[in-house]
Amino acid sequence: MKATIAISILAAAALSASAFAQDFHRIELKPTGAKVEGKPLPYTIEVPRDWQARQVAGLPGLWIGPADAKPPEDPRLIWVRGSQVPLAEPEKVVANVKTNDEKDPTWSAPRVEIREVGGVRGVLVETLTGEKDKARGTLTLKVPLAGVSLDFIGSAPAAELPKMLPLYERILLSVRPVEAAAAKKP
Repeated sequence: MKATIAISILAAAALSASAFAQDFHRIELKPTGAKVEGKPLPYTIEVPRDWQARQVAGLPGLWIGPADAKPPEDPRLIWVRGSQVPLAEPEKVVANVKTNDEKDPTWSAPRVEIREVGGVRGVLVETLTGEKDKARGTLTLKVPLAGVSLDFIGSAPAAELPKMLPLYERILLSVRPVEAAAAKKP
């Protein structure tokens, strides 16, 4: 597992330039479900210019990606969903993930860290689950939302994760609270 992590880090570093070569723009996140009645979420995100946010019947959350990307398995998608994990104390979330990782051999979290995005403290978690051709890797940014949290998730087959990590990082670490994003506008 450690060799896989080292290879992932090296591959991500070599490919990171491609993640920044695309033209990006900042979008609002506006769910259309009956529970939220089109109210935008209190965060924005920068994505490649040709990507769009949409909801998909039968699947929770928002899916952000190219128009031809098909949820939920397409690695070009970022999934935005609510989470019941409170983020008032990100240190406790990090400790909890690390403790659970040690207890459960069916998954691993090679990276768990507190990351500040736009003045908000969140938790960035990379996980690996499954085996052989079913193995998947994810990069998740958890940010606070009304006493719980909001997850921004990039997920790919484990073999593709090193290639996708630079793009996932570029997108997830661009998340900003609406107030911070509005303050940056000229």
